[in-house]
Amino acid sequence: MEKMETYRTHFVMWTLLGLAAVFISASALSGVKGIVKQKVLLHCPCVNRNVRKKVIWQLEEHTTVLSHDGSDNHTTMGKGYENRVSLFLNEEKDNCSLLLSGITVADNGTYKCFFTANAFVYEKVILHVAASYSVCMDLVSDQASVCSRGGEGSGVYQCKASGGYPEGQIHWELEGHPLVNPSRRDVTHLDYFTGLYSLTSNLTIELSEGEKLQCVVENTALASNLTSNSSCNHKPMSMESSGHYKVEVAALVAVSLIVMFIVGVLLVFLLTRFCRHERSTRDTERQESGVTRSFNVYEDDSA
Repeated sequence: MEKMETYRTHFVMWTLLGLAAVFISASALSGVKGIVKQKVLLHCPCVNRNVRKKVIWQLEEHTTVLSHDGSDNHTTMGKGYENRVSLFLNEEKDNCSLLLSGITVADNGTYKCFFTANAFVYEKVILHVAASYSVCMDLVSDQASVCSRGGEGSGVYQCKASGGYPEGQIHWELEGHPLVNPSRRDVTHLDYFTGLYSLTSNLTIELSEGEKLQCVVENTALASNLTSNSSCNHKPMSMESSGHYKVEVAALVAVSLIVMFIVGVLLVFLLTRFCRHERSTRDTERQESGVTRSFNVYEDDSA
């Protein structure tokens, strides 16, 4: 009796396992890297696919990327994927791979490719999205003018890394060696619209003549480090040059005020002279008119 029960138990177990293998088959999980704004091919071989059934691509559990109905050869693209995804079913029926273009951070995640062969099958692909940082470095303030003689003086250097993903890290190196316990202030900004990160690190350090300072940005997704000692496309202004600039501006303002004052005085002088000339002209005309009237009266009396 016990042998019979054991046999039935084994029979039921193997039957369930067989049915699971028939109805759902999942391949080993594979991963692929995609760079923001570029294209990536998500592989999905679909050998012996029933061409009359649907092929569906899905991101995570609820987002439909694309659905192709083999019965009427109609393809529907999910919201946000219009003109960004395409299949190769017309060229090769056993190839259900998806070409995704214009990659964004939102495309990061696990994709499933559903199709029907002898059973309902799906393939899984993990897309790891990454974006390279643009890196630059500048001297933003120079305190050399207030430092004692014999040294190069301290300054604040700023390293900027923008447009990268995932969140990276900024490291500082002096002569190719990492700085230990540097005086620094870091700020991280996430652009919620694009999902990209911008990193800023301000380092206060005193350099000797000829020493080479570099900032290094680490991006684990790309397994790479970006090094930069280049300018961020603007000329750094030292405290000394800033002071000279302020003096020059003040001098320019003073000269402008003096010129405006002189011009104003000249205008007042010219207007006053013009008014006097006009008044003198009127008085002369009035006198001449009076003489003419007197002469006319005299002539009338004589007649």
